[in-house]
Parts: sequence; C-alpha cells; structure tokens
Amino acid sequence: MARLDPSTYHIPVMLRECLDAMLLHRSGLIVDGTLGGGGHTAAILSEAPSDSTLMSFDADEMAIEHCKQRFADELSKGLQSRLRLVHANFDTMADVIRESGLPLQSVLLDLGVSSYQFDHHERGFSFRMMAPLDMRFTPEGETAADILNRRTEPELAAIFREYGDEPQAWRLAKAVAQRRGLAKLSTTGDLRDVVIQHIPPQHQPKTLARLFQALRIAVNDELGRLERTLTSIIPLLQPGGRIVVMSYHSGEDRVVKNVFKAHTDQLIIVTKKAIEAQTDELAINPRARSARLRVAERRA
Repeated sequence: MARLDPSTYHIPVMLRECLDAMLLHRSGLIVDGTLGGGGHTAAILSEAPSDSTLMSFDADEMAIEHCKQRFADELSKGLQSRLRLVHANFDTMADVIRESGLPLQSVLLDLGVSSYQFDHHERGFSFRMMAPLDMRFTPEGETAADILNRRTEPELAAIFREYGDEPQAWRLAKAVAQRRGLAKLSTTGDLRDVVIQHIPPQHQPKTLARLFQALRIAVNDELGRLERTLTSIIPLLQPGGRIVVMSYHSGEDRVVKNVFKAHTDQLIIVTKKAIEAQTDELAINPRARSARLRVAERRA
C-alpha cells in the first residue's frame, strides 16, 4: 500500500497538555486509543520510559498501514519493540489490555476524526464530495442512507438535535421524510439537496456540517462506544494511572464528564473544568477551537 501523506491526518490538538496529563514518566502500559496518523503515538514514544509498552488502536486499515510505514524502524525490533499497533476499535481495548497482562498506566483518547477520513470521499463523510451515504468506519452495520430512509421523523429529529446540535432538527427531519417519499436518499448529494431546499444559503454550510456529524455519530454509535470504553478501562488502571480524553462535540464531552462523575469512588477528577486550547494554538490549528480535554486519575 502506498505511503500516505501525513498531512492527510490532523495536527494533534493540545499535544503538550495531553502528554503532561498522561504522566509519561511512569513505566508500564500506555494506550493511544485513536492512532490516526500516529501524531500522538510518535510523541508518546519520544517521551515515555524505555521500559514502557505503547498500544495504539485504530479500526481503519489505512491508518494501520500508514503507521506501519511511519514506525517501521521501531516495529522492526520485533519482540523488543515498545510499540504494538492494534487493528481494532478502541472499545475492544479492555480485552486486549487484560490479555497483555501489563499494568495500565495511562490511556489517551483523541476523538477527532482525521482529515483523511473526511477527504476519503467514497465513505461519504464530507458533504463537499459526491459519494454514497455510508459513513461507517468499518464494513458492518447500518449506513447513513439506512438511517435516513428507515428512521421515523421523531427519531431523525433526535439524531440531528442530540448528535449535531442542529436547531432546525424537526424541520429537516420532516424534509428528509418528504424527500424519501419520492425517492430514497443514497448519496451525499441527495442530503445536500434537502438542506439547500429548506435552509437559507448563508446557513447551509454549518447545517450540512452538523447533519453529517450527527449521522456519522449515529452510524458508528460513537457516544455509546465511548461510554462503554471508559467504563471498562477504569478498573484496569493502576493506582495513579490516568485517563485523558479529548472531545470535539458537546455530546462527547458530556459522556466523558458523566462517566468520570459516576466513578468518583474509583477516580479523582483532575480537570474540574475542561481544558481548552490557548489562543496561539487556535491561530494555527482551527480544529482546536471545539476541543475539550478532561483528565481523571485512578485512586490509590
């Protein structure tokens, strides 16, 4: 497989803050739950102790192949390598960690979707490119087209509102139902046309972004997977071990906050208020604008 341009993956947001929060001076198992282009993984390898092991997860085969090339020197060490690339969703990490038998010291989850996934047009993540309404990270399960064509108006409105913070959720749900009565929605262009017909031009780009985000979250059960993952790994952390989560959507941040609060018998919440990017980072990395960083530590 050809080497991918690293610029197709996003620049890590609040990288220094993430690394500091992970307490990388502690030896043991470190987990990067969202490998992507390998930005966080590279930084962790450069700062973690030489006797640490880093597991980096990604369900996207393209990301795994990209990072096999990026970290070829480290992976060539075989059993002596500090890095393990795991081709799986991060919601499997609890099982993988248990099987490893290694003491878990820190976990990082950067929930941002990579630029590569948005630009990989045949998946239908972007409203700017004509493609099938798929949006699945893996080949299984419902597609975005399935949801648009099968769900009731109230269900669609709830998806648009809860996962996309869309103020016109009911209006757009009704418009989708009317459109599919004429012909099923099957492409990104079909959904774009619905928005164009019912939303003023000046509001269309943001409305489309919110709808596509909402559908992506629904298709991949992102909030459910996040909650299950956090809940499953808390008991595996060593005393003093850290969970560091970077979210980009109010629903994600709400899940992280609520899970941490629900487990205060096991966790100390390090970030009483979510950390946001500083002004200088916002100037060079627009993705940082919506980022929220929360950290929790396993009680002794």
